[in-house]
Amino acid sequence: MKNVIKASLIAIVISTSFSSCTKDFVDINTNPNQSAAVAPQSLIGPTIYKMVSANLDRNLRVNNEFMQVTVTTNENREFHRYSIRSSETEYMWRSWFLELTNIRDMYQRAEQGLQPGYQTYQGISLILDAWTTSLLTDMYGDIPYFESNLGYKENNTTPYFDKQIDIYRDLFLKLERANALLKENKKVEDSYSNFDPLFATNPEQWRKFGNSLYLRLLLRVSHKAELNPIVKLKEILESNTAEYPIMLSNDDSAVLRFQSQEPYINPFFNLRDIDFNGNKGYSEFFINNMLNLQDPRLKTWATEASLGVYGGMQSGYPKGSVPEVQSVFPTTLKGTALLGNIMNYAEVKFIIAELMEKDIIFGDSYTAYKEGVESSITLWGSTLPTDYFANEYVAFLDSDNEEQRLKKIHLQKYLTLMFTDFQQWYEYRRTGLLDLYIGTDLENDGKMPIRLTYPLIVQSLNKKNYDDAVARLGQDAINKSMWWQIGLTQ
Repeated sequence: MKNVIKASLIAIVISTSFSSCTKDFVDINTNPNQSAAVAPQSLIGPTIYKMVSANLDRNLRVNNEFMQVTVTTNENREFHRYSIRSSETEYMWRSWFLELTNIRDMYQRAEQGLQPGYQTYQGISLILDAWTTSLLTDMYGDIPYFESNLGYKENNTTPYFDKQIDIYRDLFLKLERANALLKENKKVEDSYSNFDPLFATNPEQWRKFGNSLYLRLLLRVSHKAELNPIVKLKEILESNTAEYPIMLSNDDSAVLRFQSQEPYINPFFNLRDIDFNGNKGYSEFFINNMLNLQDPRLKTWATEASLGVYGGMQSGYPKGSVPEVQSVFPTTLKGTALLGNIMNYAEVKFIIAELMEKDIIFGDSYTAYKEGVESSITLWGSTLPTDYFANEYVAFLDSDNEEQRLKKIHLQKYLTLMFTDFQQWYEYRRTGLLDLYIGTDLENDGKMPIRLTYPLIVQSLNKKNYDDAVARLGQDAINKSMWWQIGLTQ
């Protein structure tokens, strides 16, 4: 028994294969026949909740600092300066790989059980796999993939680090397979549908999410001809739309709507106010842009610094001279349902607007852009002001060139990606189309980091495969380009 426990702990670190959504699932990994909790429907809710909660935790801690949403007053945690301690790199690696075990078990249990709607559970599993794996490879580059999460099944605790191009190629295959499985529209048992907090196990809703995620990932690598992403983008959006349904309204958005009670409680609901917003404030970049846009979401997302006035802090401020905190997160956000965003309809419209603006697909980019803006604002319960598109910071002006129009698209996309894992950072790395402010005391030569380094414990316990991955990179450093970064012009 001690050997089993020891092997499992090593697997968490190296191949991150020992996982649990609940206490019972620990026993299930030891004896797959011990509990009915291994049924695929029992894995969906806990897995999504743990994924979204971990993503949100590091969105606020890391992404928001990189992307000048917020600025911390804690000088031991200075992501806004592009300063990253090596100890920071493990949390998401561990969180994502742990949930991949549950996601892949969902697929296998569905296939073995042959219960009604098992094809639907398999399709859901493939979409969750593509989502989780994309987050991992977009953060670290080459990662264990084909041999990952096999520690408790095959005792493989030193998985190979696969190349990002091969990972992306297989993610596309998984999304194709998910689309085909969900097209069968196999209903699950009524008593099981509510196990799914996103879409109540509705195959068509999941199919729309999977194909919309496909668009996100295809756009991310659209400059890499090796995988023919432009051909597939055109197929999904022009020549074969019936075969690839995508999100068509806010009702199709993939949002884990948090509650004020278990099992899907907002992870900040019971935090003290000071622990939620006490050591950071909004940045000048964020507040100034919201004011320029006259965005009605500002009063939902930020407090007033003084009566009727919103203000932000300087990102990358001089060391030892902490500026005064002004606007912060309102405590009402601790109870809102909408912090659990995975992918929303507005993001899909902004993807389409960019592709139209670049003449990759046919259509009016301004119309798609306006539809994205309106759906992004109304998702948060705000009303689009009647004169919103008369604002020069919002409208496509006759004098705007393509880059200026793309900047407007990406500023609005930046806002629709609020509280969404690391998507703001990933998109900035792809496009460079936000005019972020340059702080006075930035580190890393003032360069936005491209990746996080591999966790220290992985470096020591899977050294040979780690060394091989680093040799391909040239160095395990935050400025080293991964495959999809190579070839970008910015």
